[in-house]
Amino acid sequence: MLPRFSTFISEGVRVNVVQNNLALLIYLMRMVKALMDNATLYLEKYLHELIPAVMTCIVSRQLCLRPDVDNHWALRDFAARLIAQICKNFSTTTNNIQSRITKTFTKSLVDDRTPWTTRYGSIAGLAELGPDVIKTLIVPRLSVEGERLRTVLEGPVISNIDKIGADHVQSLLLKHTAPVLVKLRTSPDVPDTYRTDYGFLGPTLCSHVMKARAQSALQGPQVNRTTLTVTQVTFGIIFWL
Repeated sequence: MLPRFSTFISEGVRVNVVQNNLALLIYLMRMVKALMDNATLYLEKYLHELIPAVMTCIVSRQLCLRPDVDNHWALRDFAARLIAQICKNFSTTTNNIQSRITKTFTKSLVDDRTPWTTRYGSIAGLAELGPDVIKTLIVPRLSVEGERLRTVLEGPVISNIDKIGADHVQSLLLKHTAPVLVKLRTSPDVPDTYRTDYGFLGPTLCSHVMKARAQSALQGPQVNRTTLTVTQVTFGIIFWL
């Protein structure tokens, strides 16, 4: 049945992307997830059908009939996690799956003509590949991407869809780069310094990094208190026995 499932997914994505049928695309990606979670299946022979299907759901310009209303962003996020799982499970020095996928995302990201939906998918796909990819490929582009965001978010409203896309791209960049910058940069975090280094995104990024540092500082004592409590309970039980 596996060859038929793979063909069904591949053809299903091809047809439903054209028809902008978001619901069926979500179900097809859930099928991919189910196949990947089944450890008894040998999927290597069918990656040539599954990878293009998943990539299509990440970087396609339009996945639904109402891109300004429907939550196609969640599908792109889910598919990005799937492609990262595929890279983790199947990428080797022989097939270079992760390298080829990374190049595809990067090519879309650096192209000025890339629509916001595709740009969002490319950033999501790269971010899911891990902190090293974020550090190498996304952080150096924060100034360029910030300037592109500024022209849409602060300029004259040309398209509501573009503004929505820019908002989502900005949120995605802040979400994934702030935790990486916490480890790359030392405190104190100064908004003006961040503006100098990262342009338009700098001040907002600075506040996100500061929040991430504060959360990290709070989590440390909580872990210690939990360990102490468990130790005290264990000691109490031993003493009682």
